[in-house]
Amino acid sequence: MRRLLLLFAFCALVFSGSYAQCGDELMKQALGAMGNFQYIKDFDIKLAAGVSKTGSKFSVVLNSRTHYQVNIANGSSNTENVIVEIYDGDKLIGSNSANGKVFTAFQFICSKTGAYKLHVCTAGDTDVCGRAVLSLVKQYSASEMP
Repeated sequence: MRRLLLLFAFCALVFSGSYAQCGDELMKQALGAMGNFQYIKDFDIKLAAGVSKTGSKFSVVLNSRTHYQVNIANGSSNTENVIVEIYDGDKLIGSNSANGKVFTAFQFICSKTGAYKLHVCTAGDTDVCGRAVLSLVKQYSASEMP
């Protein structure tokens, strides 16, 4: 019985250590990269091997005529970068992955108010963690829309 408890304690320490780089430091890194924009929401990203490619989804309500930015901080032990995509239904409206490269931030302009899906995944199939911060860059009037 004692061996079983020791084995359980050891496994708990090993598995909790794999996400040790995913705490407040990543949040500070993402917030620092956000700059002077207005913080809206953050997303804690933890994907285990086996689900990294399929990823995880979050819902977020966005407003029309609003320019947004998403900053992504990757865990220091990640072997793959976190990919963040924003979808309006099935339509991709923004991503930090383009032309085979993965960036630490991206911006997009929302054209209609509603619920959007934030999809996070990786190109590989390893344990990853990260933090994404959604911020407001600018709100446009109807006559200002680019």
